[in-house]
Amino acid sequence: MSLYKQFKTDNSLEKEGILLEYGENSKGKPITIRIARAGGANKAYEKRMEIRVKPYRRQIQNEIIETALVEKIIKQVYAETIVLGWENVEDENGNDMEFSVENCLKLFDDLPDLFRDIQEQSQRAALFRQEVREADAKN
Repeated sequence: MSLYKQFKTDNSLEKEGILLEYGENSKGKPITIRIARAGGANKAYEKRMEIRVKPYRRQIQNEIIETALVEKIIKQVYAETIVLGWENVEDENGNDMEFSVENCLKLFDDLPDLFRDIQEQSQRAALFRQEVREADAKN
């Protein structure tokens, strides 16, 4: 297999996103979250991260920035540029949660494992290769 087939990603998928499926909600509807790639052609992510990190550059360089602050910055950037939307997401009481940056941050805070999963998936280049997406659709 050529290097291009192994590594070339689809720029539109990186920006417009892919769907992650997380089972069904309390009403039996599929829970889906659309995410863009963290990096690659998603320049909005890079620009937003640069803006959010800039005030803390000295702390980062001196390795004195608090871990909690770094996590807060990353969550904010993900809510603004990586999570593009969702369907059938409910709060812990089974009420529909409309997609918004604020609701996304609430989910990230309430469900840290969900945040870590979205973070991992958004960094997996293979998910954003057209060839892989087409193969998945056939199965």
